[in-house]
Amino acid sequence: MPQVLKDEIREKIRKAAEEEFYEKGFSKATMRKIAEKANIPAGLIYSYYSSKDALLQAVLQPVIYDWKKVLTSGNQYHEGGGADWLSREERNCLQTLLHDRQAFIIMMDKCRNTKYEEEKERLIEEIENHLNLHKEQISDYDPVYIHIIASNFVDGLLQIMYHYKGEEWAMKLLNKLITAYLQGIGI
Repeated sequence: MPQVLKDEIREKIRKAAEEEFYEKGFSKATMRKIAEKANIPAGLIYSYYSSKDALLQAVLQPVIYDWKKVLTSGNQYHEGGGADWLSREERNCLQTLLHDRQAFIIMMDKCRNTKYEEEKERLIEEIENHLNLHKEQISDYDPVYIHIIASNFVDGLLQIMYHYKGEEWAMKLLNKLITAYLQGIGI
C-alpha cells in the first residue's frame, strides 16, 4: 500500500478516536466503535496503533506540555494587558490548546484510568507554583486564594473550549479571563 494511503488511514483512525474519546471518554470508548467511525475493519487499527493507550497518546500529542517549562519561560515579571501579559511561550501554548481544543478537553476531563487522569490537577498546581513566585506582590496573600484563582482559571479556559465560537471570540474571552484571574490579583 502506498505510504500516502497509510498516512491517510492513520489520520482517519486518529480523528475517529479523538471524536470517540471526546464523546464517551477514554474508559467507555471502544476500538470497535473507533473502527466503525473510521470506516475500517477493527483489526486494521492494530496495524497502526498497538493499543487504545497508544491511540490516546497520538490524539493528545499536540496538547502534551511540560506545564512548568511553559510557565517559567520568558520574562517572569509580566507587563501589558490581557494576552500581552503572557510570555510568548504561554501565548503559543494557549493558541495550540485552542486549535486542538477537543484533544485538550479529552486530556483535562475525559482521561479517567489513564496516565493523564491527574493532568488537570498538575496544570492547576503549576499555575499555583508560578503565581506563588510573585506572592510578595499580592496584598493579603493566602495560598488557598491562589489555589482558587488557578483552579478557576483552568475551569474558565475549559469553558471557552467547550463553548468555542471562533478564534476571535475565544481570544476576547481569554483576555478577559487573564485580566480578571491573573492580573486582577495584583501581579
